[in-house]
Amino acid sequence: FMIDVPWNGFSQSKKIGDLAEVFQLNVAPHNYYSHLSSYHSATLCSVLANVRIMEIDIDDVPWKDDLITNVPEIIDGYMTVPTTPGWGGDIDEDVARAHPWKR
Repeated sequence: FMIDVPWNGFSQSKKIGDLAEVFQLNVAPHNYYSHLSSYHSATLCSVLANVRIMEIDIDDVPWKDDLITNVPEIIDGYMTVPTTPGWGGDIDEDVARAHPWKR
């Protein structure tokens, strides 16, 4: 059962995960977005007991690492959940402005 944290929002995603646990279902955050989404999803994983795995998108734009101030570190398939205030990284707005959405 996949939870899309950026789409649902963190609070609703937590509720979905908790409800899935009531019915003994495992969950896996759908994480096909950015590093900021990875931080959102990893934080959700840290507060749910029924997480099976977290999806990571490895096929993305070449400037993905430049878009955030702190790139998540993934070692041997594990990502450390930040313990600092906030999500773990901030969007570099100059990089975002340099790559506008194409309509």
